[in-house]
Amino acid sequence: MADKHHSEHPSPAELIESLLEGNRRFRDGARRDRDLPAEVAAHVGGQRPPVAIVGCIDSRATPELVFDLGVGETFDIRLAGAIVDDAAIGSLEYACGVAGAVLLLVLGHTACGAVKAACDVAAGVDVAGDRLKHLGAVVEPILEAVSAETSTTTGRDSSNDDFVDRVAELNVHRTMMEIRDRSKLLDGMIREGRLEIMGAMYDVRTGEVRVLDRS
Repeated sequence: MADKHHSEHPSPAELIESLLEGNRRFRDGARRDRDLPAEVAAHVGGQRPPVAIVGCIDSRATPELVFDLGVGETFDIRLAGAIVDDAAIGSLEYACGVAGAVLLLVLGHTACGAVKAACDVAAGVDVAGDRLKHLGAVVEPILEAVSAETSTTTGRDSSNDDFVDRVAELNVHRTMMEIRDRSKLLDGMIREGRLEIMGAMYDVRTGEVRVLDRS
């Protein structure tokens, strides 16, 4: 079933161009008119989105809005900082390995609060205190991206917008690598050419999505 689904989808190159075209419509205020009840009815019998998106929980970076998508067009996994955990990996394995998505997009964004928190923690600031007992699970993976950003020698905290955005971009690459490292299934699909993984950044100031990388 998965092989059939893969063969029926547009290519990853066509899909990313479609996503970027949707983003252009979003930025231009020209989003498509949609009959949402009809879209709901059309997917009652099942779903097979061609795209899986790993993104952040940030309310400004909702994939369906920024790419002008409708019902049934994408699998979404959203955790603060566009990180992945075991449940996210399992969800991606279903989306791509069973349901047949052929493009896996990791979408970071500028001015990311989770990235800011990681930058501050790396700088020695206690951002969690006693109230946010589970924030460490979000911050810890991003600390690797903070360390990887070596071009900034001063102002390595959340007050430096450029530093934060560079770390966010590196964190997208880190998440892409983590997905491949943690899932033999997904890594194998990528190696075999049945799945493409790409990174992108959404700019909360302009609404623009910029593609970073592809495998």
